[in-house]
Amino acid sequence: MKRIGRWLIFVLPLILGGLLFVFFFFSRRERERVLQFAMFGGSNWDVEIQDSYPVIDAAIEKFEKNHPGVRVHYVSGIQKEDYSEWLAEKALLDEMPDVMMVLDRDFEQLIALGLLEELDAYIERDADFDKERFYPAALEGGFLGGGRFALPYEAMPYLMFVNRSLLEENHISIPEESYTFGDLYRICRLLARDRDGDKQPDHFGIYKYDWQDAALSNGVRLFSDDGKEAYFNQENLAQAIRFVKSLRELAQGQNVTKEMFDSGNVAFMPLSLAEYRTYKSYPYKIKKYTEFSWDCISMPKGPLGQNVSMIDSLNIAISSRSDKKDLAWEFLKTLTYDEEIQSLLYEQMPVASVLQTVMEDEGAARVLSDETGENLISSALISEIMKKGSAKPKFTSYSGAILLADSEILKIYEGEGEVSNALRLIQRQVSEYLAQ
Repeated sequence: MKRIGRWLIFVLPLILGGLLFVFFFFSRRERERVLQFAMFGGSNWDVEIQDSYPVIDAAIEKFEKNHPGVRVHYVSGIQKEDYSEWLAEKALLDEMPDVMMVLDRDFEQLIALGLLEELDAYIERDADFDKERFYPAALEGGFLGGGRFALPYEAMPYLMFVNRSLLEENHISIPEESYTFGDLYRICRLLARDRDGDKQPDHFGIYKYDWQDAALSNGVRLFSDDGKEAYFNQENLAQAIRFVKSLRELAQGQNVTKEMFDSGNVAFMPLSLAEYRTYKSYPYKIKKYTEFSWDCISMPKGPLGQNVSMIDSLNIAISSRSDKKDLAWEFLKTLTYDEEIQSLLYEQMPVASVLQTVMEDEGAARVLSDETGENLISSALISEIMKKGSAKPKFTSYSGAILLADSEILKIYEGEGEVSNALRLIQRQVSEYLAQ
């Protein structure tokens, strides 16, 4: 009996310890809450990037550290082209993630199906949240149909790039910050001269600048906020189209291409920040730009507008079916509103931060410098462009409506018809398309 008693004294604490370990292990697992996050790999801006996950992983690590007992889970490897279908399947199975990236083509439909949580109430009751910290155009991208359903995660400004060497070679100064349609036309006309006697221009003024760029900076509003109405039949737009047509005519029938810009024979080209940062930074550096120096400026302003360009954004939203909406809101803020995460995003990805404080911080100036420390683009300039920028519409029919208008405006460029008459036709066709 004494032997059994001694055995119990030795074994019983081990048994009790094991039971307590099992109890606390399963109790902790029961208390652990899991947030499902949906994202796609790669870039939203169709440029090559090495890895899109480190910033997300850093945000998750910070969020989990600040919220003990909460774990964020996401599925890696979903590509942008497959993401809409993947998300639709989740909706059909009633397995919508708590927090999700939202592509432009899905935004309106997800709202119409009641799958996105409206965020205005969260914003109003959160004393630590100030929406004024966001760039207005980026923030506007999450607003549709009278409600706010998403916050911006990445911002994408469009800027005008200038071949500084070509202008200097022709004794032409880089345009001032508030330059106009007239200033741009004058420079392009000076460059479009025949120097070798073949009766064709040897240099060209501009590549890829189109009627949408000119319309934005001439005070044109093409659609209502909900995308149900179109406003193409207006003089502001007619002016913008005539201006772009006059620039195209300076090429004297030649097709100006990106290769011409790359070889140093074109002075101006609109470019997204993603395109610039991808192709000018390691490991995707392309030597095509080493033969000349270049600068970045805003878009030209029209007679009825300002130096405005389009600001696109990648949105993140909360599922209306989530049973952890307060936690989802906190994670959404970590991704979009946390300065540390947004600074990391600006540093590692070819995008701009959606927060003004990040872009205007002293450290931001070093992000866009080259190996010599020279700032090829000023973060402060990007910030100013974003402050004045116009948000890209997010309704589903936007791309189709623009393509429809494009096809008709191309006829104007080719000399078929008068601009005002063409715009009346475009107004009718786009309105019918939006009503479908």
